[in-house]
Amino acid sequence: MSQQTNKLGLHLSLVSTLFGSLGKLSQEAEESGYTSVWVAEVAGPNAFVALAPCAMATKRVDLATGVVPIQIRTPGVLAMEAMALNELSGGRAIAGLGVSSPVIVERWHGASYRKPVTAMRECVHIMRELFTKGRCKFEGKVYKCDFRHSLVTSAPRAPRIYLAALNPPMLRLAGEVADGVLLNYSPPEALAAMIAEVRAGTEQAGRNPADVDLSIYLRMCITEDEDKALESFKRELAGYAFVDSYNQMFARYGLGDQFAEVRRLWREGKRDEAHQALSDADMRRIGAFGTAKAGHDFVARFRAAGVTHPVIFPVGPGRTAERDFQNTMRAMVGA
Repeated sequence: MSQQTNKLGLHLSLVSTLFGSLGKLSQEAEESGYTSVWVAEVAGPNAFVALAPCAMATKRVDLATGVVPIQIRTPGVLAMEAMALNELSGGRAIAGLGVSSPVIVERWHGASYRKPVTAMRECVHIMRELFTKGRCKFEGKVYKCDFRHSLVTSAPRAPRIYLAALNPPMLRLAGEVADGVLLNYSPPEALAAMIAEVRAGTEQAGRNPADVDLSIYLRMCITEDEDKALESFKRELAGYAFVDSYNQMFARYGLGDQFAEVRRLWREGKRDEAHQALSDADMRRIGAFGTAKAGHDFVARFRAAGVTHPVIFPVGPGRTAERDFQNTMRAMVGA
């Protein structure tokens, strides 16, 4: 089945501070024309739980975790959560999965980060078996499973699976086994090479490339305080300087030296100024700040580059976060 055109997603980036308002926010998003809402999971609410009130408040929008780390749950638990959300929403669930980072997986949760690409392949296999057969008996290099779920399903389709992917091995795997791929922090000129990797995966699996939705988080802040929003974004992005998978990706975009300088300043104890190593011009390659026109033009560039499912990700300084979220959400309707 080919993908629906003119998709536009919204990341509910205030999930931790507006937890009680998620149903209302998702309802407004649906009524405004957004076709999906997304919730990330890092150190705040469980993403599947956060999407439950969204499921009950809406009728049409897809409901996506964006993303949950696979290593801190078993594949069976992930399948149960995705299927429960899918039943609650009448078949609108998207299980957005990622492999996160060693810091989050190992230091925060005490889980294993070994063989992340293999782990993802095996996790998806187990989840698909449970979605379609209700039973999975499997022994792989990372996961073992001998499990039968008891959920009686009535949704018109199984949950879809999207993979968060930054670098070639995961991009190719997404093309092989997933319903969609979620890109992140990438400029439009970098997408051709990334999409080519996804297409290589679809070709290897004998799949129709049109069956893999190409989504991307597009961070932006529609605001009159453009400089403050840009400064806040730099601080956010500087935190990824110590995540190897992101550094590999940023190096491909010519940002390796800037992120090396962030790490140097951080290690020297100059943490409050480390983000200043990131240039304004390069931050505007991967984020949009200022007017609604700037935001709409930004989305148009990604659609032209091959993205089928842009996802608006409102950002901004903490003290104006709620205002900036509302302004950005409403300004980007119809993008």
